[in-house]
Amino acid sequence: MHIAIIGCGNMGAGIAKSLHTYHQLTLYDRYPAAAQSLARQIPATVCQELVSAVEEADLIVLAVKPQNLSDISDQLAPLLKPHQILVSILAGTTYASLKQVFPHSIIVRMMPNLALVHGKGVIGLVENPILSEKQKLLLQALFEPLGAVYWLPESKIDALTALTGSGPAFVFVLVEAMIEAGIYMGFQASDAKLLTLQMLKGSIALLEESNKHPGELKWQITSPGGTTIEGLKTLEDYAIRSGILHTFLASFNRTKNLSGPLNSPSTTPKDETKGLLTND
Repeated sequence: MHIAIIGCGNMGAGIAKSLHTYHQLTLYDRYPAAAQSLARQIPATVCQELVSAVEEADLIVLAVKPQNLSDISDQLAPLLKPHQILVSILAGTTYASLKQVFPHSIIVRMMPNLALVHGKGVIGLVENPILSEKQKLLLQALFEPLGAVYWLPESKIDALTALTGSGPAFVFVLVEAMIEAGIYMGFQASDAKLLTLQMLKGSIALLEESNKHPGELKWQITSPGGTTIEGLKTLEDYAIRSGILHTFLASFNRTKNLSGPLNSPSTTPKDETKGLLTND
C-alpha cells in the first residue's frame, strides 16, 4: 500500500519504522527536519507540502498532537478522496469530533502504544459499521506487524488509552524503583537492571504459561513468616496497590476529560460488539 504518515513524532515515527518494509511511505511534518530525520533511518519520501504526501496515498495515518487537529484539518480535509482511509491516533479525539472536520472521509480511530516500535505493541482499533469486512481484514493485516491488534467499541478506547497507552510509563517507574533497590542492596546498576528485567520476564512467563490468577502465583512464592510475606505486608503498609489503581484511574479520567462532551453513545459509531473486546 501507499501510506502517508502525517506527523513524525515518537508514535508516527514508530509506525513508519514498523511498516516501511512492507509498504511505500510518504512523510509529512510541519517541522520538515523531523520528517527528514526519519527518512534517513528508513526508505521513505519526505514531502514539503501536505498535498504531495496524501494525493496518491491509499491510507493516511494522522499522528499529530490532539491540540493541533484544527490546524491540520483545515489543510487536510479538502485534499482527501472518498476511497482513502484516514487512521487517527489522536488520544481523546472522538470519532464524532473527527467526522466534524473530515465529513466525507472513511475514518478509523486507533490507539497504539510505544512498544509498537519493537512489534510488541497493543493496537486498539475502534469498531465502525461503515467498514466493510474487506477493509477490516486489510487494517488487521496492515497493523499486525506493530503488535497485537484488538477491535473494540469506542466506549472502551479511553480505558485502553490509560491501561496500555499510559501504562508503560507507570511500569517504567516501578522498574526504576526495583533497580534502585538492587543498587541499595549492593549490586552495580547494570547488574541490578539485568536481574530485574530477567525477573520480570520470568514473572510474565509464569502468568502466561500457568494460566493461574496472579494471587495464586503470589501465594506459591509466599512462605509463612518468610521474607516474601514481610515484603507484601510492607506493600500494603504503603498502600502500593491502591496507589497503582488510582494512578491508572487518574489517567483514565484525564483521557475522558480530553474527549469532551462529544464522547457519548449518540455521537460515536454504532456499537455492534456490545462491549466485547475482540482480537481477530
